[in-house]
Amino acid sequence: MNTTELINILDTLNDFIYNTEILKKDKKEKYSETILELKKEYLKINIDEENKELKRVYKSLIKNGNKLLKEIKANKNSKEMKEKINYYIGYLKAAKADFTGNTNIIIGKYYRVYILTSALFFALSPQYYGFILPALLFVPIFLGIKGIKNRSKTGFHFSLSVVPVALMTSFTWIRYGIYALSNFNTALNETVNSTGLSPFKSKLLVTVPPLLALILLISVAVMAYRGYKSKDLFL
Repeated sequence: MNTTELINILDTLNDFIYNTEILKKDKKEKYSETILELKKEYLKINIDEENKELKRVYKSLIKNGNKLLKEIKANKNSKEMKEKINYYIGYLKAAKADFTGNTNIIIGKYYRVYILTSALFFALSPQYYGFILPALLFVPIFLGIKGIKNRSKTGFHFSLSVVPVALMTSFTWIRYGIYALSNFNTALNETVNSTGLSPFKSKLLVTVPPLLALILLISVAVMAYRGYKSKDLFL
């Protein structure tokens, strides 16, 4: 199944945006650029007619596209018009990945690095920030996990809440690691005296967390990159 019907909707939408006087020129140009790029991508897509889910998504795009055209033609409110157009464009971007079969791959990569980042944050933050900080972040992180699975835009935004605190935690431990590397015996004695653990276990406490902090820092960077790549797949 080709996407001719959807292409016609995009052409009509682009023509309307170009001719309307309700939107500002820069906004019209931005919308037009995005729609033309989407049109180029959808022209390459052929939908498997045997796949009922993809057919359902495509029919939903057609239905919502026709509904959008009717609503914006009758709507003179600039803010409402932009909200409706933005939502439909977001839907088109998310559905495109479904048709190309990339959705689960891209979101799956983001989900895995998000879990790793969250786990390392929970493991490393109590030493310096107590249990209050991870307790405060538990609900947003849980909502992020649930939201990513459901492809929720709100859930995706919740997942980003771990980024600043994970960075803060990693920097704190890395700074300690630099100190311990330069003053290893002093750091080891301080750990033995403050924890009452054996020298071997204290040595692990001095060396392992900074190494985990480096992994956390890398994980946050990868998560930010994966988040940028997958942001359009959430609705």
